[in-house]
Amino acid sequence: MTKLSKEAKQRLQHLFKGGQLAIRWGFIPVVLYLGFKRGADPGMPEPTLLSLLWG
Repeated sequence: MTKLSKEAKQRLQHLFKGGQLAIRWGFIPVVLYLGFKRGADPGMPEPTLLSLLWG
């Protein structure tokens, strides 16, 4: 296995931290976006932002 320099290790750590941050803060918005984009199942009312907040 090749040895990485200290600078390369720091860059990789920074990259992984950025990826974790993106996953943590982006997961729920992506799920909500896909749910609104796909729409409701047949026979169910269309989802709205207010129905999500009050439901």
